[in-house]
Amino acid sequence: MSEEQSSIERAIERALAQGRYSRRGFLRRAGQGALVAGSALSLPAILAACGIKPGTGSSAGASNTIVPLPSSPAGQVDWANWPAYIDIDDNGKYPTIEKFTKETGIKVTYTEAINDNEEFFGKIQPDLANGNPTGYDIITMTDWMIERLIRLDYLQPLDKSKVPNFDANVQPLFNDPWYDKGNKYSMAWQSGITGIGYNPKLTGRKITSFDDLLDPKFKGKVGMFSEMRDTMSLCLLSLGVKPEDATLADVEKAKTKLLGPAKAGQFRNFYGNEYYDELSNGNLALTIAWSGDISQMKLYDNHDVEFVIPDSGGVLFIDNMCIPKAAEHPLDAHLLMNFWYDPANAAVLEEYVGYFSPVKGVAEQVTKDADAAVAGGDQETADALKVVAATSYPTAESLKNVYNYKILKGDEEKKWNEAFNEVVTG
Repeated sequence: MSEEQSSIERAIERALAQGRYSRRGFLRRAGQGALVAGSALSLPAILAACGIKPGTGSSAGASNTIVPLPSSPAGQVDWANWPAYIDIDDNGKYPTIEKFTKETGIKVTYTEAINDNEEFFGKIQPDLANGNPTGYDIITMTDWMIERLIRLDYLQPLDKSKVPNFDANVQPLFNDPWYDKGNKYSMAWQSGITGIGYNPKLTGRKITSFDDLLDPKFKGKVGMFSEMRDTMSLCLLSLGVKPEDATLADVEKAKTKLLGPAKAGQFRNFYGNEYYDELSNGNLALTIAWSGDISQMKLYDNHDVEFVIPDSGGVLFIDNMCIPKAAEHPLDAHLLMNFWYDPANAAVLEEYVGYFSPVKGVAEQVTKDADAAVAGGDQETADALKVVAATSYPTAESLKNVYNYKILKGDEEKKWNEAFNEVVTG
């Protein structure tokens, strides 16, 4: 085992159990899978402030050799994804997956197995390290974890000849990303923003900055994330430091900024997925939040909540499909990944999930669906679909104030985790 791997594993062992996106359904009408009116309530605010700055990735240690694929599909693909991150009907079936199976004859075993990047990595890392199958042909991991998996040589390079829809239809923002230059190992699934969710009726004012989370007025009513990279990145931005450029000295400053309020009881808790219910039911007045969750909450559970990118900046996350080394059905995995870059299939996903789509043509397809809804006399659904079409991608104007996670390696990751752990334990 390399020293770098040992350092990463020690960091994982020190990390607290961390939550991740709730992946709640977005703009769905129960029983029909159609969209409902009112979906515009928070999306424009998200888009008005979102963006990304380019970074630099590293694939040191990764093998660029494309593994020869079987001559024909095995007829099976096993996929691990986050909860509520795909279209689903009343019977618990996945319409687009069923469409894929009908078209290809390939059966998909779809499992909501990922609730946290680190937790899932810990489960599959022993097999990856020993060159064994993980039980999954596709895993859906966040950008910074993709970089780590590449660096540790845990992913199978993609055979681009088997995924022609990617080059044909990928949005520029998701092509050649900082964490996987050239998209040699991954293809974006969906994307969103880490910022602040709040209830104006409980805060009594608009929330605009990260420092609002530290205002003693809200003591005991503030939620922070147990996801270290999100909490520390937002705090670093509040200090005027881009996460990508942060030094260990900057991290110590961020720790100091958070530690005092933590000891004083400012934070109700450090949350994973459960922050959603706490904000919705009023136990939290404001909290770090993920954009899609707040849009869904405003629509279904609490109409008062709002989402905002802090004036100092937010963080863009990109979740990606990738193939672990030693995957048992790699050709089938390629075919399924290619399927999702067909705009017609990606549009169905967009209408359910509501995050940023990496696929060209999605907005146009959703607009066609809106026109069909008008023709069918369903103006309510048409109005909501038009909102989705308009907010499927970040605009050029919006790409100003959202940043990438820092690439953390070995001892640096260990020190970030230790600093954050001090804050969490008070």
